[in-house]
Formats: sequence, structure tokens, C-alpha cells
Amino acid sequence: MRKSVEEIIDTIKSLKGFTTDYEVADTLGLNRAALSSAKTRDSISFLDELVTFCDREKLTLDFIRQDAFLPMDRVARVSAPAVMHLGEEEIYIEVPVLSYAGSAPGAPEPEEVDTVVIPRGVYRDRSIVIQVSGDSMEKLLMNGSSAVIDTNTKEIVTGCLYAFMVPWEGSIVRECVSEQTGLSLIPYNKNYPAASIKWDEFDPGMVIGKVSCSVINVFR
Repeated sequence: MRKSVEEIIDTIKSLKGFTTDYEVADTLGLNRAALSSAKTRDSISFLDELVTFCDREKLTLDFIRQDAFLPMDRVARVSAPAVMHLGEEEIYIEVPVLSYAGSAPGAPEPEEVDTVVIPRGVYRDRSIVIQVSGDSMEKLLMNGSSAVIDTNTKEIVTGCLYAFMVPWEGSIVRECVSEQTGLSLIPYNKNYPAASIKWDEFDPGMVIGKVSCSVINVFR
């Protein structure tokens, strides 16, 4: 089931830091009256413009759906400048990038290893940005890339990506599949095996949070 046109417009506002429908129309390359008419009729009469917008912003069209999660090969990617320029404070925010050293008892707290500029709309209350380590999610989340994690969302939903701290691996990002016997943790790189945690061994404290998106920074 898709979102209403009004919800799609609100999503684009959130992604881009916009406050008005006019800004959405302009970024889509639409006549403002045409967008207003589509909103009134709740008709997506601007699909070509949405596709162009997604290509430009490195996003997928899945954001127009009501689904609770994105397919694993379609994790949303948001773009932001590598350096925030003067006057862009209302659109972007510079936040720390955290690296988790390990999950053994006595392991240190996550360390700030860098900063990254991201759209304000994807950085919500209690969001964090982590540095992806290793190639187990390669082609989806590359080694050293930044992933935005919603630490408010820890309830496991099959098909979603989550960041974990597990005793035998440390910090990892995996797709989750909830099964009768336990939780399967599936890497994107098929050179890595899937892991499974039986429910009687699963500790909710392992879950750092749900992956909201990855961040691509571009120079201008």
C-alpha cells in the first residue's frame, strides 16, 4: 500500500529539510499548481519526476510505500555535502560518527572517530551515526561508510536491517529474519555465513537500533 501524495510530500520535506510544498514542487521540477492538484486528487501524476528525484538523491522509490521496511538491496541512501556551507544549518547538521570497539565485558564506550554532514530530516531524537566496519554488508553498506541508526527502534521486524553488539563478533549490521526457533542474522556479502541466535539466548541489549539509511557525502 502506498502513502498518500500528502505523505510523500511530507517525506520529501523531511529528507530535504523543506518547510513548504512549493520547495518540493521546485526540487521535483513540477509546476506548483500541478503538485497542489495532485495532492488534492491524491494522484501520483508525477512519477517520472519522482524517479528523476530518486536517481539524483541516490534514493529508491520505496519511500512512497507504507511498508515498515525496505528490501535489503534497497536501503535508502541519502546524500549530503561533504562540508556544510554557511547558511545551510537549517537543512543539514554535522554529527559525530561512532565506532564500537567490541562487546566483551569491560569494552569501552563507542568512540567518536569522525563527523559527518547529514540532512536534518533523517537525524531524529536518539539517532546515532555509526561507522560500518568490514565487508560483510559490501555493496549495500561499504567498509568505512556511515549508517544512521534509530536507537529508539529496537523491536525486531523481519526484513529490516539492525545494528547489533554480539559477544562473538562485536558490532555488526545484519538483515533480521524472525523464525520460530530464533533470530537469523543475514549478511549481504554471500561470502559470509548467516548466523542464528536462539530465543532463549537472545538478549535485547544486543540491539543498538534499526538502520534508517546510509549517508553519501559529495563534494560541491
